[in-house]
Amino acid sequence: MKNIAAILVTALLLNAGAFAQYKLEYKATGPSALHYKAHTNLLTTESMMGQQAKVTVSSDQMISMTSTRSGNELVYNITIDSSSNMALMPNGDTNRTSSPAVGKVKQARIHPNGEEISSAWLDTAFAKTPAGQMKDFGSLFFRLPAKQVKVGSEWKQDKTDTVATGGGEGSIVVNTNSNYRLLSEETLDGIPCVKIHFSGKVTLKGATAYQGVEFGITGTGNISGTAMFDYKSGKVVRISGSSVQDLMMASSGQQKMTIPMNQKTDYELTLVR
Repeated sequence: MKNIAAILVTALLLNAGAFAQYKLEYKATGPSALHYKAHTNLLTTESMMGQQAKVTVSSDQMISMTSTRSGNELVYNITIDSSSNMALMPNGDTNRTSSPAVGKVKQARIHPNGEEISSAWLDTAFAKTPAGQMKDFGSLFFRLPAKQVKVGSEWKQDKTDTVATGGGEGSIVVNTNSNYRLLSEETLDGIPCVKIHFSGKVTLKGATAYQGVEFGITGTGNISGTAMFDYKSGKVVRISGSSVQDLMMASSGQQKMTIPMNQKTDYELTLVR
């Protein structure tokens, strides 16, 4: 009987995680800043007049942010502390060790479930520049479920973003349909987390301009990855993912041309401290 009781207790302990309920939400950290390291690698392949060209851009950033609660909203002040970019191109490589956005602060208002309410640069003059019109920080927040969840639970998110292009001369509307699944509870760097898998479909439509020529842009793609979320403190510990997009650029002027493009992106965001 003792052996049977021991087996039952062990089985219950091993399966406790399967019955655990989690209320996942972002929480304010107050004046104590969170520091993240972000790495992105983008490979763009385009075909034009029977020739193929590839451009690889590797980007590294250090990001810090503080947050406070204001009613039902979380207010994040997000700063790019450092930035470096390396581009490998057919006509020559470039290496940039800074960015106009370094030192600038973007204030984002977020619902505790991760839904972005608003975001704006505090420096209004910088916000009007091409660099200030580019969308940032999209990977810092992802949608969390409205209800308590357990291992195996699933939820969805439909999201629409508008991204500036061509130095602010155009924009692309990006629709993303994402699916999430809570995989397990794990400890990462001593932090109890839940591991969440995400995947989804992306559609793009918009316009840009290059050397005075206007182009329409359409495309589709897929995203996938995992996130480690500190469910006690309400913060992201790590997000890693990838996306593949097939795009078509078509000029609208007298000289008609179409440019097929493929973009592959790998990215990772990691809490440093």
